[in-house]
Amino acid sequence: MDFLVFAPNPWHDLWRNRQQIFSRLAARHRVCYVEPARVSLADWRRGRVHWEQVRRPAVVQERANLWLYRIPATLPTRATGDLFDRASDRLLAAHLRWQLRRLGLGQSAVGHDPVLWLYRPTGWRWAADSFRHSLLVYHITDDYAAFSHLSEAQRAALLHAERALLAAADLTIVTAPRLLEIKAPDARRIELVPNGVDLAAFQQAAAAAAPRRPGAPPLLGYSGHVSNRLDLALLTQLALARPDWQLAFAGSQWDAGCAAELRQLQALPNVRFLGLLPVAEVPGFIANCDVCLIPYRVNDETRAISSLKLYEYLAAGKPVVSARVPAAEEHAGQVRLAEATVGAWVQQIEEALAQRGDAAQAAARQAVAQANTWEERVARIEALLLALQPSRTESTL
Repeated sequence: MDFLVFAPNPWHDLWRNRQQIFSRLAARHRVCYVEPARVSLADWRRGRVHWEQVRRPAVVQERANLWLYRIPATLPTRATGDLFDRASDRLLAAHLRWQLRRLGLGQSAVGHDPVLWLYRPTGWRWAADSFRHSLLVYHITDDYAAFSHLSEAQRAALLHAERALLAAADLTIVTAPRLLEIKAPDARRIELVPNGVDLAAFQQAAAAAAPRRPGAPPLLGYSGHVSNRLDLALLTQLALARPDWQLAFAGSQWDAGCAAELRQLQALPNVRFLGLLPVAEVPGFIANCDVCLIPYRVNDETRAISSLKLYEYLAAGKPVVSARVPAAEEHAGQVRLAEATVGAWVQQIEEALAQRGDAAQAAARQAVAQANTWEERVARIEALLLALQPSRTESTL
């Protein structure tokens, strides 16, 4: 099969399920991964567009069978949907179609036209109308309408577009039971495929980790996106309550709606922000932590997650302390759950630290991860797609 993927984040970003899935699918299929960054007309007017952006190639081969398409700077957007945007969008579609023909995508034995894979409902009609496809797949990884930064008008528009996409998609894949519950009534066909883990990478990192230096302060780690999704105020209280503990955060950051709280946490002497690590370094970071954290605020957004980091922590055999979100409650036998008070978090972390050397518990955590690998998830996705392909005797225009 060939895949045309419209992604919500660049390939060389925090690795989420799309990079994990399509790096594996590319071992047997061909993938064009469309990165989201697009220059605006205002960027051109204000001199923010650099010559390197204009000159860079639109298509880069990332690995065998996997190409990245970066939207040319010469096709800017105003993001208003006006005549300028419609003309720019038509040119973008023509340019991308030409690149697909040049790469030979859409000429595979099964389905002929690519599988069109979307992660967001915004602009889905343009994508579906602009590119021939054998199947339309909508992959939902969060309850997007629950994002706290959206206005009520944006939320309503998103839900309206999503209901139409759910009805049109040949297959909708959701990552969490809560998403299945709330999206199924509008979906043409929907399947639950949770996130997974690169088991070998984390087990190898755990085996290679150096013993902690005697007397070193306990290291509490978080791997992933740092945003308003985290209970930053609670983390600040935790760091202040236990200055003998070190807190380390590895991942991307977005301070919308939490800038003051994030600055307060960053200013503490026992807190370190390491930034976005290369994907190959993430297993080593986790393996060197004493306890791993999932410090989410509990709300509609976090009730609908399938946590990659949870499986990664468990694959490394690490003790985990988490907020009471369904993704963690599902594995309550191997995850310590804390109420949203600093006292509860201190107690659960202290108990986790006391048991961090227990080999039997580490093995039990790794057994959970072993049952939730990316290899199993991708095999399930392939089976779903191949089962649908024969029913599509004609490509969609």
